[in-house]
Amino acid sequence: MHTIEYPTVPFTTPFHEPLQEGSKISIHGKVHTHHHQHFVVELLAGPNVVLHLNFRFKYDDHTLELNTLSYGNWGREVLERNPLIDGSHFHLHIHVHHSHYDIEVNGNHLAKFPHRYPFFTVQALGIRGGVEVQKIELLGFHFSDKWRHGHHDYGHGGYIGYGTDSYVEPNWHESHEHHHHFKHHHHH
Repeated sequence: MHTIEYPTVPFTTPFHEPLQEGSKISIHGKVHTHHHQHFVVELLAGPNVVLHLNFRFKYDDHTLELNTLSYGNWGREVLERNPLIDGSHFHLHIHVHHSHYDIEVNGNHLAKFPHRYPFFTVQALGIRGGVEVQKIELLGFHFSDKWRHGHHDYGHGGYIGYGTDSYVEPNWHESHEHHHHFKHHHHH
């Protein structure tokens, strides 16, 4: 298990190995919307978002949105009910299965999200918005790499500035091994 305690949000952490069936991402936190109206948990792959979880706390929109982002294009959003309220403590679990992610909050199954892009392309976890994170636990990796000091070539310069206005998402070279898994829309 790899544990990260009390990271400052917004925050990203790289994965030094690909996700695999049976991997689990466990996030212990507290909703603290402050001046935000949501918080977001994402599984990142270069410029793409393989899983986007957006817990919304607007007075007219108290939902959890699940979606994906491929080269700047959002997919079809899936909406579930958001069981959390401002100030509430939560355990969020993301379980990787062969065909889908299972999303669980405080022991209750919340959503099942079929894979739109392969889970093994995921390179990092990102968290931003109105949330305090006490602990993140990554389970079900091989952990054959040295996670604390390992250096990994992601084909880009990392996710520096994630969650801030100055964030520029990393880019993959055309030759990157995962590049072809994502739809590239050319903007005219």
